[in-house]
Amino acid sequence: MLNAAEWNQWRGADRNGLVTDKTPLRTEFDETGPEQLWQSEEIPSDDDGGHGSLVVSGNRIYMGIVWHLDVPSKQREINELTPRRLGFRNISDKALVEKMEQARMNLSPRLRGAKLDEWADNWVKENLDAKLAQSLSGWVKGRFKKGKAAVPYAELVKVSKKVGTIFESDAAFKAWIKEENFSGLAADQIIKVVPSSVRQAKDVVVCIDGNTGKTLWRAEAPGEPTGRKSSSTPSVVNGKVFAAGSRHAYCVDAKSGKTLWSTELPGKGTASSFLIHGDKAFIMAGKLVALDVETGKELWRANELSASNSSAVIWEDQGKVRLIVNARSNVSCLDPATGEMLWTAQGGGESTPVVVGDWLVAYSRQEKIGLAGYKLSSDGAEMVWNHALEARRTQSTPVIFEGHVYFAGGENQMCVDLASGKVKWHEKRKSTISSPLVADGKFIVLEKNGSDLVMLKASPEAHQELAKTRVKAMWCPSPVVSNGRLFVRKSNGVACYNLASKLVVP
Repeated sequence: MLNAAEWNQWRGADRNGLVTDKTPLRTEFDETGPEQLWQSEEIPSDDDGGHGSLVVSGNRIYMGIVWHLDVPSKQREINELTPRRLGFRNISDKALVEKMEQARMNLSPRLRGAKLDEWADNWVKENLDAKLAQSLSGWVKGRFKKGKAAVPYAELVKVSKKVGTIFESDAAFKAWIKEENFSGLAADQIIKVVPSSVRQAKDVVVCIDGNTGKTLWRAEAPGEPTGRKSSSTPSVVNGKVFAAGSRHAYCVDAKSGKTLWSTELPGKGTASSFLIHGDKAFIMAGKLVALDVETGKELWRANELSASNSSAVIWEDQGKVRLIVNARSNVSCLDPATGEMLWTAQGGGESTPVVVGDWLVAYSRQEKIGLAGYKLSSDGAEMVWNHALEARRTQSTPVIFEGHVYFAGGENQMCVDLASGKVKWHEKRKSTISSPLVADGKFIVLEKNGSDLVMLKASPEAHQELAKTRVKAMWCPSPVVSNGRLFVRKSNGVACYNLASKLVVP
């Protein structure tokens, strides 16, 4: 049986976002925020180390990272960062792009400052619908502000199609630029953003002391650059760490860091996290696979399911164990022993479902479905209620607590009655991807791109803010609370804060 303070896998010991230790948490903090107990050594994130979350087991912190390195080289590489550094966004509406580019090139040089801002705001209102404006308005306005100094969009597209190309020398790289007839503006910018190095990566599992932040060990293996797509969270079960790297899965001894096995996954760069049940380890890496926990041997693969962000959960159907996943286009139930598909239901997305008894709650990437509650049976899942939500960000996972669903994602915060689907409260807040948790009766959320930690009363009565404090965490990895200590991932490492009314050191 796991210790109540364990958070040994994605979404906690029971994969539901509920902290089960009873440590009372404070709700008053001074201007400097909660007391920081320690910060780890530098650990990369985002494009260099992904957005995977932390787990806590035996008072140790574990992370799985694809650790990227820029290695000095005579070669030149157009990698996935190159188009982004140039300001590229992939837009399929060619007519919209042409209209935007014409407007940009025809801007009067006298239009600047507040007048340019007003003009750009009006252009966005007239030419972008609400959904496009939500995702593109800042980018479009940025191009207008650059005016003729912005790299032409057609040339950005040309660069994006060369991602993955390595030139053997600087001369070969510049010869390609000349052959493609890039404008002088574009050529200068491309040369500027392509460094004198190539991207390499290694798959790393890190173990950190929970009391001091000191790195106890690092297990490393050769990997390949996959950028921030590799954002998996490890699972620690029976003294073993199960982690996904760039292309391989690993099983590592939790105490020593010794690698016990590795096996190739069906796809690379997954953000799905391992679920361990019995003698099998399940993960969605392009396709859902089941691996033998002792050897890493692939036992079955569900080729009909495609996804790389959501993670599987267990549901017990009248004594029979079932596997439920949020796949790309539906919610699916499988036999964990064989991978046989038992039923599917409308939905699907990047969020991990939550199961309590015969209730399933899932956040769908389909806007018309949004947050949905299903009643489960051996024959399938009946959608009892749903609340349509804008689907710009759909990775956050809800929490079920005392008969109510608490949700914070896609700039929405909601409390919904589990049985009826009735909305108890709904607020617009700056919480997007990071998944919330409930501890000590408090609904804990990261807001403002991870900058603020917010505590709400986990109650259907009202959206009641109990505390807000600055922690400067990353905006995608989810927070962890164990024994009154808050563990968050920052851009350059891991930090531990004291949230307890009275700190208990394990």
